[in-house]
Amino acid sequence: MKRRHFIKGLAAAGVTSVLPTSSLGIALASCAAATSTETFDFDKRIDRDGTWSIRYGRATNGEVPLWIADMDFGTDPFVKAALEARIDRDVLGYTNIPPEFYDAIAGWQKNYYGYQVEREWINYVPGVITGMNQAYLTFTQPGDKIIVQPPVYDHFRLYIERLGRVAVDNPMILEGEHYKMDLEALEQLIDDRTKMLVLCNPSNPCGIHWERETLVQLADICDRHGVIVVSDEIHSDLTLYGVQHFPFCSVSEAATRVGMIFTGPTKSFNLAGLTGTAYCVIPNQELRERYTETLENCKMEEASIPTIVATIAAYRNDTRWLEALKHYIEGNVQRTLDFFSENQMGMTAFRPSASFLMWIDCRSLGLPQTDLMNRFKDGAKVILSNGASYGPGGEGFVRMNLGVPTSLLDEALGRIAREFGK
Repeated sequence: MKRRHFIKGLAAAGVTSVLPTSSLGIALASCAAATSTETFDFDKRIDRDGTWSIRYGRATNGEVPLWIADMDFGTDPFVKAALEARIDRDVLGYTNIPPEFYDAIAGWQKNYYGYQVEREWINYVPGVITGMNQAYLTFTQPGDKIIVQPPVYDHFRLYIERLGRVAVDNPMILEGEHYKMDLEALEQLIDDRTKMLVLCNPSNPCGIHWERETLVQLADICDRHGVIVVSDEIHSDLTLYGVQHFPFCSVSEAATRVGMIFTGPTKSFNLAGLTGTAYCVIPNQELRERYTETLENCKMEEASIPTIVATIAAYRNDTRWLEALKHYIEGNVQRTLDFFSENQMGMTAFRPSASFLMWIDCRSLGLPQTDLMNRFKDGAKVILSNGASYGPGGEGFVRMNLGVPTSLLDEALGRIAREFGK
């Protein structure tokens, strides 16, 4: 029997003594009624005006903002109810991270990915990028080289360089509408100053799901050369079409030796506004101890109450909301693929195998990148992410956020058709 049905039945019968006395137990009991529905309304248009939304804050002239990677969908009812129940207890004082937090993470990794994670491997971190930045500071020195694989999330390079390290490009190879790692070139890039490689698994902005064999080969190369792999897996819960995600540290003994995973429920449960909803998994004891010491020295090991509650609720709930979300995203993906295929505007949309982000090839338009972005924003009144910001190989591309109600997506596609179909 599923946990929510069990608890709902107890509550209906007036039985409460078997529930734990922790905040989690109270939240579970309180949210039973709110999560009893079998369907979720992803079509609902939620007004984000006045919510301090970064994405909508840029849309000052009536544009449809499909750029930064958060979604427009209402919060998973289970997570929302758990947060409400905790807030209703009134006191929001200094709080320890409870064992349930680590248990929920370990359970999620095992149940969703088949990866057995030990409790001591897990550390809370105040955000995936923040946690990765601390890894740069822990294991590298100014002037050391850190490899990135563009086109890839721009904040990797941004903070590597801000922290005085050197970002070295190992560009991916584009074959048709699919990317692969250039592992031969990677091995040639590594020298005595190369200390780390940043892996995006799945890869943003291209929506790439990495196969196990690719990750095994990457781990072997890095293990031979003593290069630490920092793996950003924030989009991993959102693999589409039944694709299996492979946590980097799970693929081989070499990956266990060199790998560090940074992830959390931020993207999959749309919790980006709860800054700090993240954690890391580090199997290698030596790396883990050095990294933990850095977090503690900077007082960065303390999680907020909303972060703790939301993480536990997301990972201890059954996956109906998440699976329904992924199905809805797949519908938006297909709708967008069909649109670009049928309208022959000189743009090709790539099918993502993970996440709600779509990579669109506009190179045949022959427009300079600035002109391309202006055509979308000022002409079509649709704001997309600039492909050039993701490094070499991103020029001539844009990234589109499909994590919106289908009616809003249709509105944006209609605007694009009117602008580029002239």
